[in-house]
Amino acid sequence: MNKFRDFIRKRGLWLGIAVAVVALAYGFAARRSSGGAGIVENAAASLTLPVRQGASGLIGWLENIYGYMFRYDSLVAENAQLETQLAEAQRKLREAEEAERENARFRELLSLSDRHTDFVFEDAKIVDRPSSNWSVSYTIDKGGESGIAVGDCVIDSKYNFVGQIIETGDGWATIRSVIDTDMRIGALVGEGGNAAMVVGDFALMREGETKLSYLTEETQVFAGDVLISSGKGGAFPRGLEIGTVSTVRTEAGGQLAYATVTPSCALGTLSQVFIIKDFNVVD
Repeated sequence: MNKFRDFIRKRGLWLGIAVAVVALAYGFAARRSSGGAGIVENAAASLTLPVRQGASGLIGWLENIYGYMFRYDSLVAENAQLETQLAEAQRKLREAEEAERENARFRELLSLSDRHTDFVFEDAKIVDRPSSNWSVSYTIDKGGESGIAVGDCVIDSKYNFVGQIIETGDGWATIRSVIDTDMRIGALVGEGGNAAMVVGDFALMREGETKLSYLTEETQVFAGDVLISSGKGGAFPRGLEIGTVSTVRTEAGGQLAYATVTPSCALGTLSQVFIIKDFNVVD
């Protein structure tokens, strides 16, 4: 098809002209006599009539073929141009979306800094969620080169506790999540602010929850109570929201055994976190 199209494009016009000249020559020969056509002229006209008719049809066919190829090439060129424009528009859209996400991160970071002037933040993206039956952890895209260290506290943009840095590298770090079986964080419970401990539990971890334990006899816990970090020990700042009590479990004698806790942070959809690299410790 391509060779035929190239041949028609290069030679088609000359072929049409040649056919037309031959047809006109025969026609002129048939009409030379100023009077009536003689036997020879009539014979020539009869013989050349099919040629002239074929030439006229061939010229029309060549014109249609040439017009089709011209339109086809124009459409191909136009389609290529549209594809280029579409690719460029998609690239600009991706850049604009990334710029908007970056601006949103900066706004969140600025808001956090305004609320806690003693906090030194580093924002990061979650880039991996390693699969394990025994732990829930996340990998972020920043590490030791950004001043992130093992033990640093990790929160979301609403001051909800996410977890703690347990490993760092060049350009990455690992977060142990709030529901991980190895997580321990001091918590304040109820209106009296009684101290307790949020500890990871294997069975609850699989349900996306954690456990409130080490409760004293005077501690009263109710479903719906919000737990905040106590700040004891200096590992985490005071006042970070950990989660909400979902159920309270009692022993056979009625004593409070433990409570289940639903984390305040949305672990399943979390993509952006903030690492607290430094803060003022409250005694």
